[in-house]
Amino acid sequence: MDSLIRDCNKLAKHQSASTQKALASIDAAIMQLETARAGLSGNTRTDDISRAKAQVERAQLLVSEQTKELYTNVAKYGKHVEKVFKLDLGVVAESQAFEDKRSVLAQAILLHFLREGDFEAAASFAREAQLELPHETQVQFEEMYRTVSAVRGAMHDLTAALEWAVEHREALEAHGILLEFSLHRLRFLQLVEQGSASKALAYAREWFPRFGGASRPEAVPSQLDEIEHLMGIFIYARRLNESPYAMLFTERRWEDGAHAFASAFCTLLGLSSASPLSVTIGAGARALPIVCKVSGLLRDKKVEWSQQNELAVEVPLPDDMRFHSVFACPVSKEQATAENPPMMMPCGHVVCKASLDKLARGVRPGAVASGRFKCPYCPGMSSLTDAKRVYF
Repeated sequence: MDSLIRDCNKLAKHQSASTQKALASIDAAIMQLETARAGLSGNTRTDDISRAKAQVERAQLLVSEQTKELYTNVAKYGKHVEKVFKLDLGVVAESQAFEDKRSVLAQAILLHFLREGDFEAAASFAREAQLELPHETQVQFEEMYRTVSAVRGAMHDLTAALEWAVEHREALEAHGILLEFSLHRLRFLQLVEQGSASKALAYAREWFPRFGGASRPEAVPSQLDEIEHLMGIFIYARRLNESPYAMLFTERRWEDGAHAFASAFCTLLGLSSASPLSVTIGAGARALPIVCKVSGLLRDKKVEWSQQNELAVEVPLPDDMRFHSVFACPVSKEQATAENPPMMMPCGHVVCKASLDKLARGVRPGAVASGRFKCPYCPGMSSLTDAKRVYF
């Protein structure tokens, strides 16, 4: 995937350079034609017309060559894409996978439309899927989308976001979300960037004490170190781009602020911070090549994966796609509890303690659970004393 992205960026740069060359040649031809046309009103010289004709022919040839080269590169990139994504999806496709989950899938799609601010599509989908779309829910997401759009917009207006954060201060702090401080920090940096040092200092004196001063509530984690660091910015107020604070003024900060607001907004609505549909598709796209490869190998060897609804291999996922607040034992299929916690063997596989005890006892009734045993998922050997409790 990384190689595809690199090649795509190279193709885009090449296309941009080719376009500039072609446009420059066309502009030169136009100027030559205008010169020749101006000469028609006076004494027309044959060499002017000849030069204009030659320039047009050169421009035509250059555009033709650039277009041909571009099409060739696009064709090569297309073959590269086909080579990377040449997957036989038939080995992993399961037509009945969502038969009993259609309503859950439909709700996930509807919720995704609302999160993205595509309310017209959400309303149409709700009608076609025969889903109920409460008016209050749509109004809430419209408020979120307006606020996020204001933060991302050209003016980077934080007014609505700050008002919402102050209004829901207690609920946010109860969830351990420091959205209000993050937004005040953004506004402070915005004032500094605008050259309003006095206004930025007054703003800091008004809002920052709540997060680092003596008036800070006990429930609010201290941000004193961050505030002290921000106060040093006034030394470099006239040369921010050359200061140690330059990294704080990238355009990325507005996207991060908008994402933080949307995540906090969804959290207070009892929803996940990220779209379940986006996370599911993202994780599936990462897993698909690995699963197809393993399925193809098992098919060639005429071997079938013995466990249903489980992957034969572990799929590496980024931290933001790992959700294991509840652990289900892969052996007993039971959820872990305080009395039956998850235990990790030296090989890295995890089962519940009850399953671990059964593995240690083996099949002999009354046997002492002290011997070594084989992991049910790999050839690794373990014992009760080797296993360690895992906390999710």
